[in-house]
Amino acid sequence: MTGDAPGRRLARRLIVAIVLASSLITVVITSLQLYQEYRRDIDDIDRRFGQIEESYLDSIRQNVWLADRVRLQTLLDGIRRLPDFEYAAVAADGAPFAASGAVPTMGERTRHYTLTQTHRGREVEMGTLTVSASLEGVVRRTLERIWFILAANAVKTSLIALFVYLLVDRLITSRLRTIAAFTRGVGRGDLETALPHLPPAQGDEVNALAHSIDEMRQGLRRLNAEAALAASVFANTQEGILVTDADGVIVSVNKAFTAITGYTALEAVGQRPELLRSGYQDEAFYAAMWEELLTTGFWQGELWNRRKGGEAYLQWESITTIAGPDGRARHHVAIFSDITEMRRKDERLRYQAYHDALTGLANRALLLDRLEQALSFARRAGSPVAVLFLDLDRFKLVNDSLGHEIGDELLKTAAMRMTACVGPDDTLARTGGDEFAVVLNDAGSTSEVAHLAERLIAALAEPFVLRGHTVHLGASVGIGLSPQDGADAAALLRNVDAAMFSAKAAGRNTFRFCDSGMNHRALERLDLEAGLRRAVPNGELELHYQPQIALLPNRALRGVEALMRWRHPQRGLVQPGDFIPLAEEAGLIGELGDWALQEACRQARAWLDAGVPLGQMAVNVSARQFEDRRFVRRVADILAATGLPPGALELEVTESMVMAQPEQAARILGELREAGITVSVDDFGTGYSSLAYLKRLPINALKIDRAFVRDIGEDTRDQAIIEAIIALGRSLGLTIIAEGVETEGQLAFLDRHGCHCAQGFYFARPLPARRLEATLAGFGAAETVMMEKAVAD
Repeated sequence: MTGDAPGRRLARRLIVAIVLASSLITVVITSLQLYQEYRRDIDDIDRRFGQIEESYLDSIRQNVWLADRVRLQTLLDGIRRLPDFEYAAVAADGAPFAASGAVPTMGERTRHYTLTQTHRGREVEMGTLTVSASLEGVVRRTLERIWFILAANAVKTSLIALFVYLLVDRLITSRLRTIAAFTRGVGRGDLETALPHLPPAQGDEVNALAHSIDEMRQGLRRLNAEAALAASVFANTQEGILVTDADGVIVSVNKAFTAITGYTALEAVGQRPELLRSGYQDEAFYAAMWEELLTTGFWQGELWNRRKGGEAYLQWESITTIAGPDGRARHHVAIFSDITEMRRKDERLRYQAYHDALTGLANRALLLDRLEQALSFARRAGSPVAVLFLDLDRFKLVNDSLGHEIGDELLKTAAMRMTACVGPDDTLARTGGDEFAVVLNDAGSTSEVAHLAERLIAALAEPFVLRGHTVHLGASVGIGLSPQDGADAAALLRNVDAAMFSAKAAGRNTFRFCDSGMNHRALERLDLEAGLRRAVPNGELELHYQPQIALLPNRALRGVEALMRWRHPQRGLVQPGDFIPLAEEAGLIGELGDWALQEACRQARAWLDAGVPLGQMAVNVSARQFEDRRFVRRVADILAATGLPPGALELEVTESMVMAQPEQAARILGELREAGITVSVDDFGTGYSSLAYLKRLPINALKIDRAFVRDIGEDTRDQAIIEAIIALGRSLGLTIIAEGVETEGQLAFLDRHGCHCAQGFYFARPLPARRLEATLAGFGAAETVMMEKAVAD
């Protein structure tokens, strides 16, 4: 027992407990037995006292009466020989009469009997019999029994304890030692070794305990395997994993997190995920993300983050909330992957699916998609859509003679030239071979579309120098407009293709509309534009002048307005409505406006020198001129070159020009006014003026548009507008000029409502300078003081 004594402590403790319990029980039982034995011995003594009374008392009474001492002594000796009786004595008349034995010295039990005799009919007391029994024998016998019982119980207890010890050791402690050793192995991590000699679980509690521990081992092995697998997955997965606590502080990251973001675990743990923010998403995005996460416990989507080196990358991320037993969030687990390259591949695939591999232009699929979108938008907005279909002339000859490599270079160069001709919002596509198409979302006028066709043809007509070879190409262009040439993409492309073949049939290197009448108008407009470009250098432009009359008090001349005219060598006099819009579309209006301003100032200076009563010279300013930052400087240079005083010049700007950029307009008008030049707002009432800006603009006059004046007497609403403009102008201290006055009734209405000045056919048509000089004589000279004052200045 010494070697494995620590393993048998339970058995020893059990033996000690059994011995103690047995001893206690033995003591109790022995005490009860001894007490019963003792009581039995006492009862025996008491019975003998009764026997003495029954058997000896009469004889002793007779012998005392007879005074027979010998006989009495014999009786007393007989009593003393009774078990445990050691003393018997008779006393007569208070004195000892006879005795046997001695009074016990250790415990006694004594009884006294009174000796009486009937004499002559009465009871006579003769003496007393005293008998004493010793308890020494009783005690001795009791002690003897104690030792016997104790020895017997000790043997019995030892045998039982030994048996119990062997039984417990066999059935319990040895098995518990095995279970304990097994459990220590499990505690050290040995989850593979099973419990040896494992009996069936239904055997007893120890077996049930063993099975429970083995089941725990198996469960721990499964959990350990799952934990090892989870740890392996966490460590080796290609997706980055980030774990935060409930407050959003990072508590753990894996290796993929470091590989993707560049931040090590030491750098990331303790930080917040904001460490990775790229700034691409705003706060509203993150607020919505957290709201969904806190509401549903899950969020996933695309997110732009930034690596440690500063590079932004796109990731697909899933965030899950891990709740504790109380249902509250304990952790947030984010699993993400870098999809930047995948997105690039998708974009490349998408690009390849919708773009021509050779030129990089849109292919036919993308062309059809863009065209459908443009047509859908055009149907809602009511704007036209134009499609140009180009075919390179003589490309097959180049391809066959110089080879496909040079042919491919030619196509790429042609694509670059055409790209430079179209706008950023338009679609240029290669539909196949040497065919290209252009979709114009907002086509504008037919002349603009024709201009684009001409630019494309001109760009492709320039020589191509390819590997030492000079190649000349041309292009045939078909043009179609929706909806008149096709309401859907298929019909429109079919008609445009037919128009392209018409261009080829017409001699190539040209364009054709689907509508023959439109072809005629476009060609005519192009011819007119070409002539307009030559108008200034050829001296074909001229100015006509229309008087402006001050209505009060005596119809005096206020000044004249210079109006441009074009005397075409073949067409004759072209009206402004036919060539001014064309000049604006072709970008020529600035050149024409500068010429008109210089010519008007030159003429005004000539009239001043000749003493002609002119007043002020009013000249219209185009939007292109007004937007030029050098406009004020150019006006000053023209005044200096012609010698015309600034006060003799009035510049007319339209309401829409001023209101387009009111702050910039106010600055330019202020500079003109500081220079002494009068400024009037033309076509007032046709736009959307802001009165807050109008009162701040440094202007001198408002001109009521002819559209309102024309309906005086017929449309009360136009009359009300005129009245409001006059009242507004007078309240702002501005001169009010009505244009387009043609009847006496119109003039009377304007006069009645306080309009300052008027111009129109009622007074005079726009006339050349020489013819105007004769007309000016019919007007009073009250307002000519303005010119004289300007000359004096």
